[in-house]
Amino acid sequence: MKARDAAQHALNAKTDTMSVDAAGADDLFAVVDLLESQAPLRRSLSDPSSTAEGRAGLARRLFGNRINASAMEVLAEVAQGTFSSGQQLVQALETQGVRALLRVGRDSGDLERVQQELHEFAVTVDSNPALSDTLRNRTYPLEARRELISDLLSARSHPVTERLLVRAAAARVRTLPLTVRSYLGMAATLTGQQIARVTVARPLDEARTQRLRSALEAQVGGPVTLQVEVDPEVLGGMDVSLGDHIIESTIAGRLDDARRLLTTH
Repeated sequence: MKARDAAQHALNAKTDTMSVDAAGADDLFAVVDLLESQAPLRRSLSDPSSTAEGRAGLARRLFGNRINASAMEVLAEVAQGTFSSGQQLVQALETQGVRALLRVGRDSGDLERVQQELHEFAVTVDSNPALSDTLRNRTYPLEARRELISDLLSARSHPVTERLLVRAAAARVRTLPLTVRSYLGMAATLTGQQIARVTVARPLDEARTQRLRSALEAQVGGPVTLQVEVDPEVLGGMDVSLGDHIIESTIAGRLDDARRLLTTH
C-alpha cells in the first residue's frame, strides 16, 4: 500500500468512529469552500514546519465556535495529517464530508438506495450531451448548476442523494459523472463491497438482478453492488466489469470478435 493510501486509510479509520450528521457534513463543506478561497489559510493549516498538534490547535482557534463539535473533530484530525500542499488538505476534508454523508445513509439503512440514485443520475448526465455540457460549463454559475440539479431530482430522491449531487456540481478536478462515481467507490469501500458495472440491452427485472448479484458474490466471495446501464447497442446478453475482470456475453461483443478474426486472416 502506498504511503498516501495508507495515510488515507488511517484517517478514514479514525473519522469513521466520529458521529457526523448531515449538518456536520455541511459544516465541513463550508470550511472547504472557505479554504478554497483563502490560500494563506489553507497553507497555514497544512504547514509542514508546524507540528500536527499545532495545526490542529490552529484549526480549533479558527473554527471551534463556527462549526459543530463533530465536524470540528474531523477538521482537527485532518489538519494533523501530512500533505504536500494546501489543496491536498482541502481534498482530504472534502472526502471526509462526502464519507460522512454516506455514513448517514448507511446508518439509516438507505445507502443502497442512495447508491442507485447517484448511479442513475450519472448515467442520465452522460447520456444527455446538452445537460452534460451545462453542468461542466464553468461560465455557468455554480449556484445555478446546483439549482438545476435540485430541479432535475425527483421529489422522492433521498436527502443524502440530493446533498451529494449538489456537492458534486462543483466537480473541481473532473466531470460531475466522474465525481459521482468516486462517491460510489467510497460507498462501496465503506460497506466492504465490490462494484460490478453491468451493461445490458434491456432493463433487468428484479429476479434477474438478484440472480446476477448472487452469482457475482459467489465468484468474488463477498458483497457486490450492481451499477446497471441499458444500452440497446449491445444487441442482447450483458457486459460485466468487476474490478480488473471483464465478463462479456453480448451479441455485439461476439460480432466484434468475429470481425477481428476475419480481418486477421
